[in-house]
Amino acid sequence: MKPAQPNQSLIDGLACLQALAALGQPVGSRELGRMLGLEPTRVNRLLKTLAFVGLAQQDGNRKYLPGPGIHALAAQSLRGSGLIRRALGPLESLFDLDLQVAMGVLWGDQVCYLYLHSPGESAAEGIAQSSLYPAAWSGLGQALLADLADDDIRSLYADGRHLVAPTGPSVTLEGDSGLLAQLAQVRKQGYAVPQTLEGEGVRTLGVTLDSDQAAIGLAGRFTDRRIPTILHRLQAAARTIDTITA
Repeated sequence: MKPAQPNQSLIDGLACLQALAALGQPVGSRELGRMLGLEPTRVNRLLKTLAFVGLAQQDGNRKYLPGPGIHALAAQSLRGSGLIRRALGPLESLFDLDLQVAMGVLWGDQVCYLYLHSPGESAAEGIAQSSLYPAAWSGLGQALLADLADDDIRSLYADGRHLVAPTGPSVTLEGDSGLLAQLAQVRKQGYAVPQTLEGEGVRTLGVTLDSDQAAIGLAGRFTDRRIPTILHRLQAAARTIDTITA
């Protein structure tokens, strides 16, 4: 819910910080301003402030990239929440299903995957290796979006930017097959299972955790007949994560 008097400088500063963390390469203030739709002079001031507190740094070309403070903040937040530590064992218990195993949180209208393990990888390889993903096409994303009120979802997708798929058909917000209708079905059945952007037949089945604002899921090609088995295992893992003490 939007506060009565949001601090726009804080909002813009966090947008710059998130963009630096997600880009994976140095960026100048003008380029970042164009990406975020902000004035370059404002972005420059924000980046200099982030660099001053150690959350950003400049390379030899005076471009910006994440600073050491980002790593400290990430480590402290993961330790503080305890989510990764509590979730690793239950998530590893799903590896025998030969599907991708995921855990993520909602960031705006996208999902940030804290864990994404593919069959054949070691358990450690699944930690924080994935970038942001449009929530409308994610089982985890839809499960998390379903916890929001419809008016909040309308505000989230006011510009419609992340309802347009990079590949394949886009989705509308309203209508019988729109995102709001899909989320109503998610609330009714207690899980989400949309087709993803990876190709025909690739789906993610996602459920939310009760103790954290996060979701876990299983992704791959599976038939409707297999859904009850996958759902049972996934819900059992979620309950285990919820009951493990920090």
